[in-house]
Amino acid sequence: MQVRTAGVPAVLPQSWRWFRLACALLLFAGLASCAGVKLVADYDAESAKGITDTSAEVFAFYDKVIEAKAKAAPGKLPYAGFADDWGRIETRIRVLVVREESRSLNSESQRIARTILGFWQKYRARHQGTDDYNARLAGIHRDRFQRLFTAALVAEKAKALATDDSNPEEE
Repeated sequence: MQVRTAGVPAVLPQSWRWFRLACALLLFAGLASCAGVKLVADYDAESAKGITDTSAEVFAFYDKVIEAKAKAAPGKLPYAGFADDWGRIETRIRVLVVREESRSLNSESQRIARTILGFWQKYRARHQGTDDYNARLAGIHRDRFQRLFTAALVAEKAKALATDDSNPEEE
């Protein structure tokens, strides 16, 4: 005797089970064969160039800070002497963030660009607030930016694999 609940049998007939299994297998096979599914953004040469150009400006800025600190020895490095550089480079980093955020399927690059901007703003605010730049921190900050820009460039270059090197079946 089968128990019925609201007119639906508690146990499906054997033919319905096979039908549901066949539908599930067809759905799985259809999803697995979708070659047009994209999980990351396409490689963008302009983004890669923006990353390298911006990183060059950041590194030049830190070289300038380190040299100025060496010449100033016990003296301070007033913010006013670097304000234009801070502002110009922040603008470039913001452009980098906008470019990355405007591309869909680009969350990793977006996160890295926002991280770069966050550190830049933090260090700028500290320099502005103390009206000096700690010589020991300048090298550490430069190295941090180097790691972040390297990660951004690697993330962008990896997107080139999405077209040429990601599908061994296409050749």
